[in-house]
Amino acid sequence: MNKYTVKLGTQSYPVITGSSTLKQLKNEIKRQNLYKNIFVVVDENVKKLHTGKILEAFDSGYNKVNYYLLKQGEKSKSTVELNNIYTKLLEKSYGRDTLIIGMGGGVTGDLAGYAASSYMRGVQLVHIPTTLLADVDSSVGGKTGINFKNKKNLIGTFFQPKLVLIDTDFLHTLPEEEFRSGIGEIIKYSFLTNKKFYNFVFKSIDKINPGNKTILNKIISESVQFKSSVVAFDEKENDLRKILNFGHTFAHAYESATNFRIKHSESVTAGIISALYLSNLSGLLQKKELDIFLGNLSGLKLPVIIKKVRLQKLLELMYHDKKAGEGKIKFVLLSEVGKIFTDYESSSEEILESIKLTFKYI
Repeated sequence: MNKYTVKLGTQSYPVITGSSTLKQLKNEIKRQNLYKNIFVVVDENVKKLHTGKILEAFDSGYNKVNYYLLKQGEKSKSTVELNNIYTKLLEKSYGRDTLIIGMGGGVTGDLAGYAASSYMRGVQLVHIPTTLLADVDSSVGGKTGINFKNKKNLIGTFFQPKLVLIDTDFLHTLPEEEFRSGIGEIIKYSFLTNKKFYNFVFKSIDKINPGNKTILNKIISESVQFKSSVVAFDEKENDLRKILNFGHTFAHAYESATNFRIKHSESVTAGIISALYLSNLSGLLQKKELDIFLGNLSGLKLPVIIKKVRLQKLLELMYHDKKAGEGKIKFVLLSEVGKIFTDYESSSEEILESIKLTFKYI
């Protein structure tokens, strides 16, 4: 078991990672003097596959425990599901002394987090991620949100949890396709951190699986530590934290344009490729380096459906991205591993050319 701290002064919180860490939940709630009126927003598949384990974690020592089962998929990050959560909280007489626990992937965490940040003007929150994507990225940092009018994460808040408990045992029951959904975010961190981690990721990428604990623990640990340090420096994404959006301006447009029929990891990988092409077209990334990066990415599955989307539709979606401002699209680009440029503005012609090149690559 490993323990890290997201250092945010009075809002600091621990991130615990390892096998069977769910058993530590009761002790951590007691240690941190958290509320014992528990409301669990849980992915319905997770609840089904881990019923015994989950019930054991909440079997005693609490005032009350209720569950809200959430369907898998981006469409659950909606005002409909949010309102359903509010309704059940009220029906079960939850007040300001409530602890909401999000147990599932990124969708569950984002929705549970937004509910916690807004119900009664804010109640306590704990994240228990159950997917690789949520382990390495979305569970840490305090971003919450829902999709609105087919726009990704258009409505949301910054709201830090009291605890993040990463139990890698959940990964053993994930379908391979769902497990691989975290690869895009891992690749993102490999470009953002340093060449040592970049080389490790691409050397190990075919060996990342729930049974390979050595590689899995290193990747989760490195990603969590890096993101924690970035969030500690810039909690509200005013400066450094913007680097974590590498590839995501393109990725969110790809997701929205396909009505969320592609997985987030696939869209992030495609978005990273587009960002690499744009980095080259903008004169930041040398052609030789671009070819090396694209070669390392060549074995990954990419969503062919993206190629059916109109270019102008993608451009329009990017202009409505929450990171856009003053009628300009802002990108995160790079010149080499670990050397990142934020708020980079490119011409529409360069953006469209980057998308065209991505389509050819796919």
